[in-house]
Amino acid sequence: MGAEKSNSTSVLQHIEAALNVLNQLCIGFVTFWICWTCLRKGLSGILLHVWLVSFGFVFLMAEAMMCFYNGNWWTLRYTRKHKTLIHVVLQILGGGMGVAGCLVQLIRDDWAISMTIHSRLGFAAFILCLISLLSGITAAIARSLSRVVSPLANKTFHVILSLGTFVTAMLAQFYGYTQTGIFKGQGQDFVIFIQVLTMVAMVLTCIAPFKSLYHKFFSFCD
Repeated sequence: MGAEKSNSTSVLQHIEAALNVLNQLCIGFVTFWICWTCLRKGLSGILLHVWLVSFGFVFLMAEAMMCFYNGNWWTLRYTRKHKTLIHVVLQILGGGMGVAGCLVQLIRDDWAISMTIHSRLGFAAFILCLISLLSGITAAIARSLSRVVSPLANKTFHVILSLGTFVTAMLAQFYGYTQTGIFKGQGQDFVIFIQVLTMVAMVLTCIAPFKSLYHKFFSFCD
């Protein structure tokens, strides 16, 4: 019985490792293509917005969310303390770039929010990201606030908020591909291709926070 359980666990670990590699490839391609295109054409106007939100949300925030995930081979060898440090740095950089990218576009549009799905989702991600960064600070000092709110509840709220921010930002990214010239200029097939990669990256990245929430739920029940 123990051997069967060990074998099933090993198979699950191999599946998670394979999915993580696929996820990293999707994130890597999307990030590399957007960065190469934007930097080649110059970071001005809409390209600055595209580069900031793409690098911030698609790459940095995704990697931040997977820091504590056992299937992530990038951080697997680090201690919990080092993972926390990497998570905080990536979250601040990714969230900061995402917020900056949204601000760039808001300023370009004279603080007007258009009626497109992309714009609405982008603004929602902007607000959620600001709140998420604030909740990240409280989660980092959860033990100091233990008399006010339990560390487990504090960190659970941060995971849920970060997950909501990331999903909203990735959906905004998905719809943004059909509205930006650098993507539409590559043809409809390329737009669909990069949309699929973005959705695959979003779903696979969300495995980590969902597993975290699963364990936290049972911790609440204990």
